[in-house]
Amino acid sequence: MTRPREDSMSIVFRDLLILLALLMLTLVVLLIPLIKVQQESTRTEIEKAAGDMIAEITWASDSPADIDLWANAPKKNENVGYASPYGEIFNLVRDDLGRDVDFSGLNYEFIFSRGIPDGRYRFSIVYYSDNGMGNTPVDVNISIRYREGRLMHVVYEERMTLEYPGQEKGVISFEMRDRQLIEESKSFEPFEIFHGTLRRLEK
Repeated sequence: MTRPREDSMSIVFRDLLILLALLMLTLVVLLIPLIKVQQESTRTEIEKAAGDMIAEITWASDSPADIDLWANAPKKNENVGYASPYGEIFNLVRDDLGRDVDFSGLNYEFIFSRGIPDGRYRFSIVYYSDNGMGNTPVDVNISIRYREGRLMHVVYEERMTLEYPGQEKGVISFEMRDRQLIEESKSFEPFEIFHGTLRRLEK
């Protein structure tokens, strides 16, 4: 017995839908690894462009506070931060002025190096201004890493609290030799970079 024409068309339409669904499923399965590779590639390119040593700080995106990152490099004892953003080794790539002055939606600063000469490196953070926030303490996330080939090694990752505007806290100092971290050289003794730089610039 011959089926009605409508049933035949329904079968064809159903089969077509099944084929399309299978095709879409196959494409999704094939694209997932590509998306992952693209994300990893993007992250790799960012790190590749960043330099040989990367120091970054972040703090609450809704905070109007202006927090500064400072670095001291061994070559010529150079200090790099907002008041002197460019050196032979370090560059301050981003100076964030706080939520109400910077409309990016993020509070973060980066310092990158060109090369890693032997010697001692120092990093500090400064509570530059509360921008009318009223001396509210600010938690600052700090990350310092260096490159070895395609690998990024962590020197220091921690959260510190700055209590009031004008306060500077030494984060860490350490020695590098032949592009390698000397673990036993890590020191957390108090030191200043920002205030010393200001005194030098005022002379």
